[in-house]
Amino acid sequence: MITINNFFQNYHYHHHRGFAVLYAVLMVSIVLTVSLSLLNITFKQLILSFIARESKIAFYAADSALNCAVYWDRQWDLNTGIDYHPFGYFDGLNFNSDRQQITCMGSSFFANNSSDPDGRVSIFDLIFADGSFAEVKIIKGSGTNGVDNTVTLIRADGYNTTNVNSPRRVQRTLESF
Repeated sequence: MITINNFFQNYHYHHHRGFAVLYAVLMVSIVLTVSLSLLNITFKQLILSFIARESKIAFYAADSALNCAVYWDRQWDLNTGIDYHPFGYFDGLNFNSDRQQITCMGSSFFANNSSDPDGRVSIFDLIFADGSFAEVKIIKGSGTNGVDNTVTLIRADGYNTTNVNSPRRVQRTLESF
């Protein structure tokens, strides 16, 4: 037999059970939203961290290649007392493209002439042990267009990978006069 007291207890129990489900769904959705937001932030931070690391690798490749080119461009042969000009030099107004061998990162080579008919532009590439890569371009002043014959521009483009088709390839460029 149902008494009035039992009726109100059953009504009260069922009423709160619906509220508990609503409260649980609300709490789960809040926790899920916060978790997904944190996951999104973490993912973006991982991408930024990867780009920073790859950028640093490309920068160091460019820096190493630039230092090598600057070193050889300003080299003095102690045995003969003569300037060593592996990328050519100006003798008065004339440019002498007397190419000489250089050594960078354990590799010996001659800097290649580009398509420049006067030979004032030298180009060489360096591949590093970590897979990074650098392209170096040395431009000797032409005496025209406001460029002094004594000026040498050295530009090093560093890359984090040798794969030109990589969507994650990063380039950093350094120049020296």
